[in-house]
Amino acid sequence: MKKKVLIIFKYPRGNWNPTVIKKFSNYYETDYLYISDFKDKNFTEVVITINNLIKSKEIEIVVFDVDYFKFINYFFIKNINSKKKVLVTGDDFELHDMNAITASACDLVLSHCPLSVLKYKEKGFDSYCMDFEKGEIVEKNNSNKDIDVLFFGALTEDRMEIINHIKNEGINLNNVGHVEGESGMPEADLAKLISKSKIVLNLSKSRTNSVKQHNSENIYKFYYQFKGRILMAGLNGAACVSEYSPGQELLFNNDEVPTFYRKDECVSLIKKLLKDSKTLDDLTNRFVTKVCKYHEDKRNFEPIFQALQKNSNRKVELIKIPYWYLRIAAKHIIIRNIKLSNLFKSISQFKTIFLMLKGTRVEEKILILIESILNTIWYSIILTLKPKK
Repeated sequence: MKKKVLIIFKYPRGNWNPTVIKKFSNYYETDYLYISDFKDKNFTEVVITINNLIKSKEIEIVVFDVDYFKFINYFFIKNINSKKKVLVTGDDFELHDMNAITASACDLVLSHCPLSVLKYKEKGFDSYCMDFEKGEIVEKNNSNKDIDVLFFGALTEDRMEIINHIKNEGINLNNVGHVEGESGMPEADLAKLISKSKIVLNLSKSRTNSVKQHNSENIYKFYYQFKGRILMAGLNGAACVSEYSPGQELLFNNDEVPTFYRKDECVSLIKKLLKDSKTLDDLTNRFVTKVCKYHEDKRNFEPIFQALQKNSNRKVELIKIPYWYLRIAAKHIIIRNIKLSNLFKSISQFKTIFLMLKGTRVEEKILILIESILNTIWYSIILTLKPKK
């Protein structure tokens, strides 16, 4: 009999949620919910509702989707009653400082980036790489590849500069990218388009504006982030030319995924491959074979399944939770579903904050409690007046 898993997502979105569900469904009886559905519940009520669901359905493993959602934090996860807890992250490159603290409430950490996995292992976490792309070849169309180069993904200013440079060099590039914040092409349609392409262009810079750290000022203009676009290319029979990222360097060598830093290097690589069909075919075969061998769904998930079968997993014990993290956690406990009409229920959440601050310095307690009072007043007014969507 399969064990039962509950996946707690932030909200419904694109291909991400169905892919995660499918990964776990191959091994477990899988249920899921969205925090966005709990519109009329505060922090305590959400926790109670989820724990009642876990008890009624005899769920053993709970998976937490945490990226860019500060409500699902260390204290939320600690209050969820399950035998095993798993943190899933797809954007750890930007959120690692925060996610690593949240992860200390979990038994296992799953990230799509091999470099991120090593960062967690360095801290002592039980961590594994989980691909978030569909792990089955949808279609191979090696005989009719009428697209020389394909790009898909978010279109940032930096990416458009590279794409335009490639086009200006006379290369036939099909750009089906989308503006940031909008949904891209449906997965099935995209898979067919990839299968008709000779080369997929992967651009790995995270963004062109400053990357904000949770515990510091804006520092870095971008990161070289590992992108699932590389795996999608291989799973659908195309070669990939990629902007450098250290994560992909852990999985592929330059004879499998040629890499570049500058746009002129990118053009040179693409032109060389398009002019030499044998070199391109050899590269494609090496790359596709490796992707299919190591990133097929069940092969990728098997080590994760075996880790969750253990009676116990390594857990990281924190010396302390930093002040900046406590501030964020307290704020999101207070402002959850806060309005003037339910102000008393929001004030009752101060008990949770008091428990959260146990063992902290007196000055931290005072500052966070004062800030929580101010947040209660401010957000109860702002969120009451905010127009309903």
